Amino acid sequence: MAALEAPFPVRITCIAGRYLIFDSDAAALLRRQVNTNGVLVGTAPQQPTQNMFLGLPIELRPEEVEALVRKGAAYVVDGAAAHRDTLQAYRDPAKRQAYIESLRRQKEIAQAALAERSAHRSLDVADKIKRSKKQKLVVNNAGLVPADSPEDQKKQNEQEGDTMAASQVKRIAVTPTASNTLLPNWVHVEHLRADALSEDEAAPLCRHLLNNGFHMTPGLRFGAQYSVYPGDPLRFHAHFMASQYDWHEPIPILDIVAGGRLATAVKKAYLLGGEQPPLADADPEPRVRTFCLEWAAM
Repeated sequence: MAALEAPFPVRITCIAGRYLIFDSDAAALLRRQVNTNGVLVGTAPQQPTQNMFLGLPIELRPEEVEALVRKGAAYVVDGAAAHRDTLQAYRDPAKRQAYIESLRRQKEIAQAALAERSAHRSLDVADKIKRSKKQKLVVNNAGLVPADSPEDQKKQNEQEGDTMAASQVKRIAVTPTASNTLLPNWVHVEHLRADALSEDEAAPLCRHLLNNGFHMTPGLRFGAQYSVYPGDPLRFHAHFMASQYDWHEPIPILDIVAGGRLATAVKKAYLLGGEQPPLADADPEPRVRTFCLEWAAM
């Protein structure tokens, strides 16, 4: 595997036992370079109960985080401790003023974008009204005059609404969605999670598949731990449904029957994997062994 370069490693924030990525650039980098997708769990502020169009943050499974930390592609930060100490540090007037300036710059960028969009929309509406009036002329005793139709009145109302929206652009408020400007670099080191490589969170099969270029998503709906893709899930169908077991762990026959039949029914192979203990002193590193099961007859 090629060595990772900047901007690696990326920041993963641990909040209440969940591993989250709030930076869109970091999420894109992990997806492109180390085939880690995660799951979108964020909702729209105006519709907090909707679940069809989720957004940032992206949540990673503990085993994915463990694999990324081992690879040097990410580091884990205790989000609560980092923010608590950082906010205390921002009692310094200079630091607080710098953060306020960063928010003001974001507000100015948003104002400019909204003003430009509102101006374009107003021009389009005015042009439609002109064309409509030229097409709808009526003759009366005084001559040719434009006819006021319900459509014309509606377009005029839209134009007035756009004018009001443009006047309200100056009162826009920006809600920060990331804390990049709030958290300085020293927080990254001081609050690095010491248990980021916990054995309880380690998953050799997940690490093995990621290192071999596969993408993974949760496979619960197909009766397995992972849905395994040969490339980006937006471009490929899953080839395997995978589950991990300890090397000496008995595998219930019902797991094999259910997993094998379900995976085969959706045209995928059922993959079982586990970490094999070292065979001899000359081979100190454990290896991950994988086996495919295909249900050949019904």
